[in-house]
Order: sequence, then structure tokens, then C-alpha cells
Amino acid sequence: MIRVTVKTYNQFIEEITVSGHANYAEAGYDIVCSAVSTAMYLSLGLIEKVCSKYDFQSNEDEAVMQLKIFETNDLTEMVLDNLVNSLEGISADYADYLQVKIVNRR
Repeated sequence: MIRVTVKTYNQFIEEITVSGHANYAEAGYDIVCSAVSTAMYLSLGLIEKVCSKYDFQSNEDEAVMQLKIFETNDLTEMVLDNLVNSLEGISADYADYLQVKIVNRR
């Protein structure tokens, strides 16, 4: 199962971590994995254009992607909100393969 953890602070997204394998189908044919990866990398491409203070780490061997936002703005939040909404939509259709958890830090 792919697990997504979204960490927020004061209603702003500060970190998104994606880990694990969906195991919906064999590698190369897994539409859940493909959808999650596409959403993450599309969002990362947009973040690179609208946010100057972020960090993205990816480790294919450990099946982990992590995006940290250090300074946000309206466009950054729009991109991140869209990413979370997309992941939640995928999870609604493939709940056995993708879990999205939102953690609010106060």
C-alpha cells in the first residue's frame, strides 16, 4: 500500500511524504502507482516555478518521495491543495492501495 502523510501547520501544507508500493499490479502496469507518481511530479514541476524555498527528496530503492515547503504563498498552496485533492480522489477509488493521512501540527 502507498501511504501519503500530509503535515500541516496553521492550515498550510508544510510537508508531503509518499512511501510504499501500491501492489495493484506488477511493476510497469500499476495504475495506482503511476497516478500517484504523476500527481507528485506534476506538482513538483509547478512548485519549482512558484516556490523558492522547498526541498524534494526521492529514494527509489526505499520507495519514498518527500516534499518540504519552507516558505509558502498563494500559488504554492493552490498547487499543494490540488495535489492533496488528487491523491484523496485516487484513494477514494483505490482505498486498498492508497491511504492519505493529514496530520495537523499546532
